[in-house]
Amino acid sequence: MKSQEKQTVNHERFDPFSARLARDIRNTLSKAFLQSLNQHDQVIFQKKADDLLRQKLAPQYRNYIKDRLARYDKALAIIIKQDISEVVEQSEVLWNLQLYFEMHEILEDIWTKSDGARRKALQGLIRAAGMKIHADQGRHNAAKSMAEKSLTDLMEYRSALPEFPQIDSVLEEARKIAAISSEE
Repeated sequence: MKSQEKQTVNHERFDPFSARLARDIRNTLSKAFLQSLNQHDQVIFQKKADDLLRQKLAPQYRNYIKDRLARYDKALAIIIKQDISEVVEQSEVLWNLQLYFEMHEILEDIWTKSDGARRKALQGLIRAAGMKIHADQGRHNAAKSMAEKSLTDLMEYRSALPEFPQIDSVLEEARKIAAISSEE
């Protein structure tokens, strides 16, 4: 009965971990946003969002799309206005706007091309983003696990990310989540 209740709850909110449609919407919007970021053109993500909003979607999907549109507009405006071209610096803007999945995606590309301390530090940021994604979905065990891994990476290799000055706030958030009980 408990898992049945959890399934019902998951279908009443935007949950990309259990609802394929939510995952597809998240991935589609994120991909469009990253293309917009590369081209400094919000039309790309706006068009994708408009296409999705023309479909008959439940309120949780519509609300997620509208929320993402607003956050994407803010992120792109900040990045363009401040002329932020470095991916790690862009990821800090995404962190501040709670665009954790997009942060994860943008960092993954440079992480795969990095090595040594920088690779481990980027892995720590990616894990921190994952930690927040899981925490936002109420997946406390997964969030705690990601927080612990993020702490390990970032505490040892933080100096490899001088272009991410808010590393202390990421570490503080990871410490808080790592300290949460493992019971879900």
